[in-house]
Amino acid sequence: MAIMQRHLQRNSWVLGVCALLSLVVVVGCLLMATPTVAIDLANRDLVVGIRAPEAQGAWSTGDTHITIPFGIDIPWRRVQLRWLQPPDSTLPVTITSDTHIIVAHPSAQWRTVAILLAPAQVQLVLQSPTTHVAGDRRPIGVLLADITVTLLPQPWWYLVAWGLDLWLPLGLVALWLRRSRWLGVLAYILLGGLYVTMVYQESRTGFGNPSLWLDRNGRYATCVVILLALWRQYRPIVRGGVVPLPDQKRRLGLDVMRAIAVLCVVCAHFTPLVFGEWSAKPALFRWTLYLGAVGVDIFFALSGYLIGGILLRSLDRIGVFAVVQRFWMRRWLRTLPAAYLSASVVWLIAAPRNSLDYLASILFVGSFNPYHLASDNSFWWSLGAEELFYLLFPLLLFFWVKKLPARRAFAITLLWFACVAMLCRIGLQSWLPLQVVGNSEIVSYARLDCMVWGILIQWLRRERPVLFTQLAQMGVAPGLVIATVGVMLMLDQARWYMLALFAGHMLITIGAALLIPAFDAFVSFAWPPLNRLFAGIALVSYSAYLYNVMMQQWLSRQFGAATSWPMLIGLFGLYLAMTFVAATVSYRVVEAPLLRWRDRVYPE
Repeated sequence: MAIMQRHLQRNSWVLGVCALLSLVVVVGCLLMATPTVAIDLANRDLVVGIRAPEAQGAWSTGDTHITIPFGIDIPWRRVQLRWLQPPDSTLPVTITSDTHIIVAHPSAQWRTVAILLAPAQVQLVLQSPTTHVAGDRRPIGVLLADITVTLLPQPWWYLVAWGLDLWLPLGLVALWLRRSRWLGVLAYILLGGLYVTMVYQESRTGFGNPSLWLDRNGRYATCVVILLALWRQYRPIVRGGVVPLPDQKRRLGLDVMRAIAVLCVVCAHFTPLVFGEWSAKPALFRWTLYLGAVGVDIFFALSGYLIGGILLRSLDRIGVFAVVQRFWMRRWLRTLPAAYLSASVVWLIAAPRNSLDYLASILFVGSFNPYHLASDNSFWWSLGAEELFYLLFPLLLFFWVKKLPARRAFAITLLWFACVAMLCRIGLQSWLPLQVVGNSEIVSYARLDCMVWGILIQWLRRERPVLFTQLAQMGVAPGLVIATVGVMLMLDQARWYMLALFAGHMLITIGAALLIPAFDAFVSFAWPPLNRLFAGIALVSYSAYLYNVMMQQWLSRQFGAATSWPMLIGLFGLYLAMTFVAATVSYRVVEAPLLRWRDRVYPE
């Protein structure tokens, strides 16, 4: 016990040093921030209402909106604009900010105006009449050029206070990870490195694209979540000994993970019904959309954990091909009948628009060609990845067992799958043109390594129970932090596109796999109805995955996207009800009877 306390204390010191270094780097980035930024006239995210840029500038359309790249957290700024009148014309120019209006008198020469903006002001509106010039049929206003934004000098104490504000989430994460030993240090280095890199990049460009991680609202919301986690920190379980091996019954902790995963997928697939005002906010819309990716990655980790347990229990007999065949039959009877019944129901509820894409999806080849992904039943790509894994992993293990001892063959098979899938992603990112390289994140054979991490956790449980117990005692903090790093990459692909495509989903899956020991040891909520709710959602989670897109498409064809909050809430409630009613019927009519028959005819 004394040794353990010293170890935890030493680990806390390491995290404290890491947190202090990250604070120093954040403040240093702010002190070295570039004070002046030039606005690119070709950037339609910042300048709206101008013609295509020419040699000297860009002609306005008479109503030009200029978004100031320095974010609202930045103090006073000076914006300098320069423009020229059209030939043989003198047009008055009105510049409007949040607090005042400036009218510039006509002049045939280049005019320069400097405007002082308060921290809350993020947009200027430049208005002028329009005219026509010889040889150009377009109505044009003035010629804009040289728009620059200068951050006014601030005292050092202001920048230090601002640095502390930016560093606050990292400080709370260090406090949250203090009991997580070596894994906590690794998770903090990953998160801190990514966060500090983002601060450095934004400090050089005026915090013009802070994303939700650096935006004040997102930053404070993250801090509130971490504080709640610290208040109700989950410390599972194991005072001494190791976590016992599970029996064949369902375990509530894993059911909670399944329920969270399917709810993430269901919510993400609802996004086509969200009204346009929400869709127009890219950061918020990406958060909702990528919930589905998080849910799928959690499913991959859980699937690997389950398959790893089955294969490890039959490892001594896997050299007999009949054992491999029995594994295939059990997995296919678990997944395919319910899937193909749902594919048949699609024709009645929301018939596919492209029959060939629909056929490719249900044959699990719709995501093989990254140049053309199936548009109908496209969500089957994840089911296709799992079916491909079920087919290839035991087959490769069967061949390796013929040549090597069983445990070494199992380790080599894991390594092969992880390396080949990663090499496929690298190859796709190297060979595909930029227009379709994003498709590589849902190409089934490039995502096979996602199941490997769950299998590795199952192997730890059986072969290294002490290490598995240590992971359980660390709680959920390290896994959540590592998964958060993956989500940060995926949500901010404009910053590091290729890195996000390669490592984003992998880090989410690794984080989800590291959550399994803590969740597997979870016994019960304090409120029994909550236990039954999560267990019920998990029980029908597979059918909910199969039917939710169908329900969304039917609602979309019947009602279209929501036009108000009451309509949005009503559609979402109807969507959830239809999805889980269909899932419950599918489970009781198809899944449960087939599983009972399978267990009689093909016992494990």
